Amino acid sequence: MKKLNTVILFFVFSLNTLGQKPEKFKNIFDGVTFKGWQIVGSKGKINIKDSAFVCQMTINTPEHTFVKTNKKYRNFVLELDCKRDSFFNTGILFRCQNTSDTASVSLYGYQVKIDPNIKRSWTGGVFDDFGKSWKWLYTLENDAKAKNANKDNDWNHFRVEAINDTIKVWVNDIPTSHLINNKYFKGYIAFKIHSLGNKPEQENWKAAFKNIKIIENPSRKDLKPINIPALKN
Repeated sequence: MKKLNTVILFFVFSLNTLGQKPEKFKNIFDGVTFKGWQIVGSKGKINIKDSAFVCQMTINTPEHTFVKTNKKYRNFVLELDCKRDSFFNTGILFRCQNTSDTASVSLYGYQVKIDPNIKRSWTGGVFDDFGKSWKWLYTLENDAKAKNANKDNDWNHFRVEAINDTIKVWVNDIPTSHLINNKYFKGYIAFKIHSLGNKPEQENWKAAFKNIKIIENPSRKDLKPINIPALKN
């Protein structure tokens, strides 16, 4: 009887294992080291604590600081968690490019905004970040549900799908952006620490990023349907 029960349990376990879908996401941050990443730009502080990149601004830094992947990515699904103090100015860059040595900012590309402007609340919107200037590509101006997706001072889950010229973003499973744009097709993934003037009280503000994982060249089955209209620009 004992042998029979063992056989039955093994059979049930085998069926369950066969029924499970393999995990396609690949972790691109080990939570311990900067392996696969590098810091570029100014003198913003980036440390690793509790399996997360922890970012802090530094006073009198004229340039933004970034922690970016060593690898460039083209078509992908990116997921991660972010928690930051309410007014910390940061964002998730993707398909971003190196600038020239004489440029005032080290990277440019698409950026999912993590908005420090609580009244505006456009976290999850997308803009083209090109140095000292930027252009909004998808705002949350007329989407009250998207504007309320972000939870201040708490962990928020971000999902970014970048497939050819189509970009989709979710914050805590709420769709926030859906755009068609063909300016950038391949580049780095990065997190931004904004430049800071002589405001020492802001040096204590933090933003943390963890559980950073990606599916490269996803199939249609890996993509999520989205119920907000696409904006072409």
